[in-house]
Amino acid sequence: MAKTKFTFRNYLKELRKAWIFLAIFFVIGAGIGSAYAFTRKVQYTATAKFSVYNSHVDNGAATSPYSQLIELFSSAKLLANVDETVKLEDVPAYEVKESPRGIFEVTVTSADAEKAKSFANTVIINSSNVIASAFDDSYNYRTTILEEALSAQPTVTMKTRLVSILVAAFGMFIIAAVVIFIRFDYRSEK
Repeated sequence: MAKTKFTFRNYLKELRKAWIFLAIFFVIGAGIGSAYAFTRKVQYTATAKFSVYNSHVDNGAATSPYSQLIELFSSAKLLANVDETVKLEDVPAYEVKESPRGIFEVTVTSADAEKAKSFANTVIINSSNVIASAFDDSYNYRTTILEEALSAQPTVTMKTRLVSILVAAFGMFIIAAVVIFIRFDYRSEK
């Protein structure tokens, strides 16, 4: 039996011969992707923005003088101290980032859309109270609400589910193609 020559064209012929193997792996990947995509819990993300300005500390340096405030705004315990309606056991996952200098973005993720929106708004509304509880010269800090959280976006949509399914299916297809390539490489004449 003559060995086939190791060329790309012959490899493509080998792939065509093994189309059932490729199809089986593609379907298995789609099944795995579907199981993953449709068992993921839907979370909702709400964002809100506010700004902080203090003319005494803002000196035009390259680094932001407000970066230390991120830790204050990210503290659920401190937020619960300044707002008695906030219960620590009910605080959803949230993150505060400084975008450009002095502009803070609050991102809240929760299983409930309304809870995500309301907590994001709670953080921005209490931002001046958080500063007041941490600094003696809080009167120098001016906070301004730039954008309230009016809606919460789901983290899982039909589009993201379809993308997950396709990624898993094509991933398994590529694995099958690699297996065929290894077999072709072993059998071919170099």
